[in-house]
Amino acid sequence: KRQSTVPPRPEHLPDFDGPPVVETVLSVQFKPLSSVRTAHLGLLWEEYRTTFPKSEDRPPLDPVVEQFPESPVARVGLKFQTLEDFPVPRIWFTNDLGSEMIQVQNDRFIKNWRKAGEGVQYPHYDETIRPHFDRDYAIFLAFLEKNQLGAPRVNQCEVTYVNHILAGQGWEHYSDIEKIFTFWRSPDLIPPAPPEDLRVHARFVIPGKDGKPIGRLHVDVQPAVRTSDNRPMYVLHLTARGQVGAGIDFFDIGREWIVTTFKRLTTSSMHNIWRIKNDAGPGKR
Repeated sequence: KRQSTVPPRPEHLPDFDGPPVVETVLSVQFKPLSSVRTAHLGLLWEEYRTTFPKSEDRPPLDPVVEQFPESPVARVGLKFQTLEDFPVPRIWFTNDLGSEMIQVQNDRFIKNWRKAGEGVQYPHYDETIRPHFDRDYAIFLAFLEKNQLGAPRVNQCEVTYVNHILAGQGWEHYSDIEKIFTFWRSPDLIPPAPPEDLRVHARFVIPGKDGKPIGRLHVDVQPAVRTSDNRPMYVLHLTARGQVGAGIDFFDIGREWIVTTFKRLTTSSMHNIWRIKNDAGPGKR
């Protein structure tokens, strides 16, 4: 088996003891493996079944690649599909707690961590999230090799952090935007009155070492209600998507952009609630 090659955590990254992260996703996309069929995904489950005993069939995800310059078709989201072959489904393999999940289709391998209860602590990227991805992705690669199904030609990597910022922790009403986010200041003039709530979608280009684009960071903010107790919250969704080289090195770049941007977008009062540690020292977010 291949060993995890997670580099040491950059010391400049902020660190929180109680971050509002409820889900992380590491996804690697590759050119479709034409030999992989639904039956193969069933055989693959046997490789994971001890740890991930539950399975579900899902529709396949469409491929997504950040383009520079961006094509008009990609910008407006047009999609053309041929129906010569019935699409191979996406398979979910989930552990008993529902806290870890693998998703596989013939052009994608995805690993999710999801918070499964209020007492659950976020398992930090360097300690658990990335090493567990590397472990499970190695099993997938070995399965492909053993069954002569081809080797993935990676064309895009994606890192996602989903944060639930709950009311009652530094803010009470959706209009308390400036207590949460640094990018908003309520107008002093009345009218307009304070905003009822906030919805934001922003995109940032991620440059490589040579200054040329290697990906984008997508930031989404939406008001929502937690279904378990009808508690108001803002959902802060950060996705870094891109590619460097032929492997999965973009994961660490995307994670760094997400963590740094999360701190810059949120206020120091919220950082105190999430128990920020030494910004410049070692950390684990």
